[in-house]
Amino acid sequence: MKRFVIFLLLVVAAWYGWKHWQDIVRHSPSHEAVIENDTGMTMVRIRLTVDGQTLVKEELPNEQRAVLPFKVANDATLRMDWEWKEKLGEKHWTGGMVPRGPMVQRHIIRVDADGGVVYTAEPK
Repeated sequence: MKRFVIFLLLVVAAWYGWKHWQDIVRHSPSHEAVIENDTGMTMVRIRLTVDGQTLVKEELPNEQRAVLPFKVANDATLRMDWEWKEKLGEKHWTGGMVPRGPMVQRHIIRVDADGGVVYTAEPK
């Protein structure tokens, strides 16, 4: 019985390795979005959309930052939607350029008190 259990564990490990070989061996670098809240209020329901995928951060207190890693298959632009906990209404921002690669970048999105966005990108 022990031999059977050990054999079964080896079979499961081999199957897992076979199915996930590319994920195990190839670690491709990823971009990074850094959202900085400099608004004096709490940002809520933050949605960052890039290349068809949406990254979500539920709440970001004042003077805090959120780091969201992501990968892209195509050149893309960034779109961010958010609300404030203390105010009504939804804010939107579109901008930036995310290259497909091979270069990866850190995209810094700083939101100020008026809802304005300062975007900068730097090599990662």
